[in-house]
Amino acid sequence: MPTELVRKGRPLRRGDVIGLVAPASPVDATEVEQVVRYLERLGYRVEVSAHVHSTYLGYLAGTDEQRASELNRFFANPRIAAIFCLRGGYGSMRILPHLDYRLIARHPKLFVGFSDITALQVALWQRVHLVTISAFIPGAETVLPDREAWFWQLLSSDKEPGKIPEPLQPLSPAPSASISGTLFCGTLTLWSALCGTPLFPKLGGAVLVLEDTGEAAYRLDRMMTQLLLSDALREVAALVFGEFQMPSASEQRLPQPMLSTLLRDFATRAAVPCFIGLPYGHTRQQWALPFGVEVQLDRHGYLVLKEAAVQPAG
Repeated sequence: MPTELVRKGRPLRRGDVIGLVAPASPVDATEVEQVVRYLERLGYRVEVSAHVHSTYLGYLAGTDEQRASELNRFFANPRIAAIFCLRGGYGSMRILPHLDYRLIARHPKLFVGFSDITALQVALWQRVHLVTISAFIPGAETVLPDREAWFWQLLSSDKEPGKIPEPLQPLSPAPSASISGTLFCGTLTLWSALCGTPLFPKLGGAVLVLEDTGEAAYRLDRMMTQLLLSDALREVAALVFGEFQMPSASEQRLPQPMLSTLLRDFATRAAVPCFIGLPYGHTRQQWALPFGVEVQLDRHGYLVLKEAAVQPAG
């Protein structure tokens, strides 16, 4: 359980302004228009950052200072109720030293992003204890209808969300009792990259959900081993592996084991409760997850969200 003040944005309502930003890589104009039309069709107003189309070094949506300044500005703007990151890509870690965490703490709001945005979500938790939403924007990616409804429920309802209706399977001997903890989640590459920095949170009592895409087995193995050797995982309540989309065998320079074999090997070495089977990752089956809320893994393998991702309404 967190001992510091946990901050949340207020529930999203129709007519609210949603800010669209690109803290990592630039976004194609067609994709931006697609998201804007989607949000406006749902009854929201939209403000788009001036730097979503900018390019720096070829793969960044502007300089570090520009991208951080836009994010700070959107948090400070009282008109903006929520901030959606249009895409991941590369470069979120570079802006972490330039964020105004005190300003963000004074103006907590809903923050949605995925993939490379994991770096921002980890830092915002470590520095501000801000609950964020780890997910694609449904208008930017094709997601299943029940996942889309779940996404908007997380952003708009102050009621306990309940369980994700897909049971997990234990990789290690299943515990006889339920497991409770704080939900941390995101892309393994970014968790590994932040490990050892001042922005890496303590994981004691956490239910840590990891996913990744495009990484070969040996790279996944190396990143998970880094977390293990750093002692970061020593006191986690449980590890949950979401979707890992690996390159095809023809793209590999080395023999590639089955993903299940790799994860079972890691579960044996980690010596903490490990589970698979959660549709969370770079996939249209993705369930959005609120980073920083209290959850429970019940005895039947269901992940149950025990608190809302937003402030109480009113």
